[in-house]
Amino acid sequence: MLELWRIDGEFTNQPHAHDSEYQITMPVHGNCQFTQENKEYRLNGGEALIQHPGEHHSFTAAGTTGLLIFKIRQEGMGSSKLGPAVEWQVKQQFDPMQLNRYFCNWTAALMGSDPCDRLIREQTEIQVIEYLTATMNGSKLPSLCYSASTKPDTGKGHHLHQVLDYIHSHYREEISVDTLAGIAMQSRYHFIRLFKSATGETPYQYVLKLRMREAMHLLRTSQTSVTDIALSLGYSSTSPFYRAFAKTYGVRPEQCRSRVVRR
Repeated sequence: MLELWRIDGEFTNQPHAHDSEYQITMPVHGNCQFTQENKEYRLNGGEALIQHPGEHHSFTAAGTTGLLIFKIRQEGMGSSKLGPAVEWQVKQQFDPMQLNRYFCNWTAALMGSDPCDRLIREQTEIQVIEYLTATMNGSKLPSLCYSASTKPDTGKGHHLHQVLDYIHSHYREEISVDTLAGIAMQSRYHFIRLFKSATGETPYQYVLKLRMREAMHLLRTSQTSVTDIALSLGYSSTSPFYRAFAKTYGVRPEQCRSRVVRR
């Protein structure tokens, strides 16, 4: 549903169109010359141009330009999940420093996790789409995942215990946002907010914490290989498991095991 691109430096592409995707092009610094449906635009840092599905466009960026590009499938931007379909204005304004910071967070989350992990992909897509639609609507930034501290909202969490029960039973398996949102009887967009408000963590952060605790337990109490531990916790290979473990505990899995063996 979502593609994130960053282009730094000189770049030119040929006129083209996306049949079923929106594209949002945003210089975070510098500028670019844009042609869209035979109209010329000059985009400076802090300005964005929206390409609706089927609109022909091309652009040229100078050597000092930094561009962020978002490609979102039509059902993501205009579906009832985000409210009524909207015909977005072609030109938009945004905060380039804020957006660049979030962009780095989104790409870091995707690149630092298992590429086969459905939960982190879906969660990141929701964050991106909600941020963009809220920004382009001129409304306040969604509370989703960006607040440093969020107070629990127990009034809306009467199904949350069922979600947590499900996660604790299935955290070793593939989990989808839609499954969790269905248990919570919320839309996937409202569910992410509800979960973060109630637990202080996103669903993926919560699942990751359970996986890492289980990994540490197995390393300290068994001789199961690191590869088998990673696979048993739902990782497609050891590489994303090593990254997650090192980020959580600051050491490699083998270091935890070796400490136990020496005792």
